[in-house]
Amino acid sequence: MSSSGWGGPGNEPQGGPGQQGSGQPGGPYGTPSPGWQSPPPRRGRSWALLAVAFSCVLALLLVVGGGITYLALRQNADESSVATGSPSTSTTEDVSPSDDASPDEEVPPTPEKSETSSFEVVVPYDPPTGTVDELWDVMADNPLSEGSLPALSTCELPATPTEPDDAELQAVLDAASTCLNQVWATASSDRGLPWTSPEIVVYHHPDVPKEATCSDGFAADFPRVCNLDSTIYWPDGYGTGRDLEDAADVPAAYLWDLSYLYMNTVTWNSSLAVYYGTMSTQLEETDDERHDEAWRRYNLQNQCLASAASMQVPSAAEPSKQLRDILTSPDTWEAGQPPKTITPENRALWIQRGFEADGDLSACNTWTADLEQVT
Repeated sequence: MSSSGWGGPGNEPQGGPGQQGSGQPGGPYGTPSPGWQSPPPRRGRSWALLAVAFSCVLALLLVVGGGITYLALRQNADESSVATGSPSTSTTEDVSPSDDASPDEEVPPTPEKSETSSFEVVVPYDPPTGTVDELWDVMADNPLSEGSLPALSTCELPATPTEPDDAELQAVLDAASTCLNQVWATASSDRGLPWTSPEIVVYHHPDVPKEATCSDGFAADFPRVCNLDSTIYWPDGYGTGRDLEDAADVPAAYLWDLSYLYMNTVTWNSSLAVYYGTMSTQLEETDDERHDEAWRRYNLQNQCLASAASMQVPSAAEPSKQLRDILTSPDTWEAGQPPKTITPENRALWIQRGFEADGDLSACNTWTADLEQVT
């Protein structure tokens, strides 16, 4: 089978289904957070899409060692930036909440910070302090846990064949990135959160671009999100759209793929990855059961938010009903390998909640959900 889509047996970028939670190769840049999950095993189905659809879960790339100095300098340079409106690694510009709204559209009010929340933007070299319960409360009550994502009035995705050449692949990814940047730049600007839009670089594995700041973790069958240089390095053979039968569904499939990868950027820019990583480290040392529960809540929330963001575009650009039906079916999923397990029913549940959220961020708040919904 081709190395496309969300991976599958034999196509995992770092470890197979029996190595869940093993993470990406380490090194001075891009060491993964405790939130990394390798692709869960799939159920046996005849259609190739079931082997690739949405089975890789968030690889948050927290920086350690030599990367901290680089990040510190970058953070100081970017501290005043709240949003960028187009893919870029070198420039930023403010995007007002109304940049993509028509004159008749009502712009949602800027969410106010909760009086009980202790959230503030932090960085990995100066992580938050607090008990597990306090950090848990921040995960449940922060600027990205309430309010709505903006609905875009336009999102133009170019026609793309099931096996695009480099130029066609770059074009559809750049177009999808422009749409997702508008969603998350506006959502971040509304909340006073920093946002730096990632650039998408198509490359031929194993010929990793020499300019890449991240030095490891590159694979032929999964994109490498490098937060240090705000770039998603996309191997040319990757994409759920390659396993679709109808070429008309292909552009939105790439939007879908990219929406999930964007959650890496969202949690990094907003610093929620740092809050989660700090809490997870404490739990790993004190409470294995709650540590695994937090991992499930974090992963399910990001699956839900990615689904929600992918639907904030005009209907012609959103993931097809065919793809949504597959992703929201428990029959598509298996639980995974202990202790990193999520029931197929709950995985499908939170993906569906995202698709049906109409941009409502609170619909994806797994941190306040009943335990049986995050098992």
